[in-house]
Amino acid sequence: MIESENKILIVGHRGASSDSPENTLKAFQKAIELKADYVEFDVQETRDGNIVVTHDEDIKRITGKDGLIKDMTLNELRKLNFGEGEKIPILQELVELTKNKIGLNCEIKVEGITEKVIHIFREYDIIDTTLVSSFIHDELLKIQKLEPSLKLASLEPTPGTIKIDWDKKKEMIHYCIDNNLYAINPLVMMVDQQFVDFAHANNVKVFPWTVDSKVSIKKLIRLGVDGIITNDISRAKDILKSFS
Repeated sequence: MIESENKILIVGHRGASSDSPENTLKAFQKAIELKADYVEFDVQETRDGNIVVTHDEDIKRITGKDGLIKDMTLNELRKLNFGEGEKIPILQELVELTKNKIGLNCEIKVEGITEKVIHIFREYDIIDTTLVSSFIHDELLKIQKLEPSLKLASLEPTPGTIKIDWDKKKEMIHYCIDNNLYAINPLVMMVDQQFVDFAHANNVKVFPWTVDSKVSIKKLIRLGVDGIITNDISRAKDILKSFS
């Protein structure tokens, strides 16, 4: 894994998305320039089998057009503006831009693409500097069988979770323990000292998302989390520096 000068890693959510259009090469380049430790991004598959970097299953929010990623070809998607004239990147372009410069936190958004994603990571020899996360926990277990050396993180809470008390939080962390996952990536509101201490006592790292306010960033630094997933890399780095 790429080490941070500080104890806590700064992870750019969808790149430097407070500065540039999310999940674009421009956003990832900006994250490198801002010296984030990792970039977090989302992957899906086009109709013609390309792995593209984008969050939503449909393109409406980003492009203003109608359509689902899975129903469109890469050529069709490339004709659209994904913000400030940026085109939707394929995973290989992201890896070529970032290799040896910044770590990757890849979120698997849909089922059935893990083999292609891992093939690309192997092809570019970036297994050691990549963390894979997902709300679809069965996909993490598939990845574990395909590439045991990849570091994995469960995203929480999974869709449909209603009550999140301490028993539920323990259950989430126990899932990581029982399945030998590297980390848990919880919604920031879930994280308190008890959560962090229990995870750390069981060798599970904690990377909360998505953390942009000064109050929340300072709180998480005091709690001793392992990484902060944020849209605002500059703010997070400045606050972290003030603690050192």
